[in-house]
Formats: sequence, C-alpha cells, structure tokens
Amino acid sequence: MAFGADADTDLELLAVGGVIAAYATDEARPAIPFWQLGFSNVTVHFLGSDDFPAAAKQAAAEELSAAAAAKALVHPIAHRYALEDIAAAHEAVESGSAGGCIVVVPGL
Repeated sequence: MAFGADADTDLELLAVGGVIAAYATDEARPAIPFWQLGFSNVTVHFLGSDDFPAAAKQAAAEELSAAAAAKALVHPIAHRYALEDIAAAHEAVESGSAGGCIVVVPGL
C-alpha cells in the first residue's frame, strides 16, 4: 500500500484496533492523520523486506507454501457480482454480513 496516498482509505476501512502494515509510500515524508488513527487505536507497522533476515524470509516462504498445499489459504466467496452491479457489491461489503468475499467479475 502507499501509506500516504491510502491513509484516508485506511481510516474508512479499518475497525477500531485495526493494523496497517505499510511497505511503501508515495511520499518520503507523508502526513499522518494522528488524531483519527489515535482515536481508533490503530497500530502501524512499517515493513521493509530488505531488513528481514534471509532465514525469516525462507521460513515464511515454507509456511506459505505448506498452507497453500494444504488448501488453507482459501477465501470463501459469498457472492459474485457483474461489473454493472458494482454498487450492490459495495453495499454487500459495507453491510459486513456477507459471510465471505465479495467478488466483482467483468463479463459475468
């Protein structure tokens, strides 16, 4: 995510106590909406993959590969919407009661 450019979107999407894991930004010194983040008890982690030890990267790759092989990375799809029904797709996401992922499929 671009930390600076996406800050407002993050605030709209994050629940109280949410976490932002930022690995990029559009500005070297982005503005931080301190009060909104603070009142929402948001945690921000700044990540740089170059800073992780090679052993940690290898362990993560092995764990992700094992999870994928065990089909443990499955995201249940609650509903697929055609592109022309994108407003309904947004409403389904905003309701918080979809019970799975909402997917917009062009040409459906």
